[in-house]
Amino acid sequence: KLSDHPIVEYYDERGTCVSSTPSLLTNKEILQCCAQATQTVDIIVGTHRDLEKQCDGETRNDKNKQLLEFLVPAMKDHLIFCNKDAGDIIFPLNAKVPEDIDQNVMDELCRCISALKKTMKPTDIPLRWLIFHQEIKAVSAKTKTDVLHFEQCLQVATRLHMVDDTKAALQFFSDLNVIL
Repeated sequence: KLSDHPIVEYYDERGTCVSSTPSLLTNKEILQCCAQATQTVDIIVGTHRDLEKQCDGETRNDKNKQLLEFLVPAMKDHLIFCNKDAGDIIFPLNAKVPEDIDQNVMDELCRCISALKKTMKPTDIPLRWLIFHQEIKAVSAKTKTDVLHFEQCLQVATRLHMVDDTKAALQFFSDLNVIL
């Protein structure tokens, strides 16, 4: 349900789940935050077709209507529709035990993603920004925290001789949602 709090799982570098906890935000609140924060990123919404019957009192059509109310005004041209004519934005998919209908949905998703990829324009950035990003990730891993203070980022930038464009690099990676 959109009103449920999803389980957030954290994985280590080997792919092993090391922590599992309920989110403080509901599914709807998470999508609203994404819509507000990522107005230049294309969004695809999916659901587990095989688990839809577990959502008592909330059909896929109900979810579609709720999502359209806040995603369409916020995202405009960045929302990928499953069926634009019908106004369906939710891609229903059973990826664990796919049937023919699921294969059709997967094919449509692949088509949509391929179309998006063709419209993306590459951005030239200084090579040191990529190294900066890798170093930031290394500091984060070493300190065993996902949150770094700006001063820590500045220390990395100083080592890489890029103090002048530290904020621009952080903003670039923030826009990509790889650093917030």
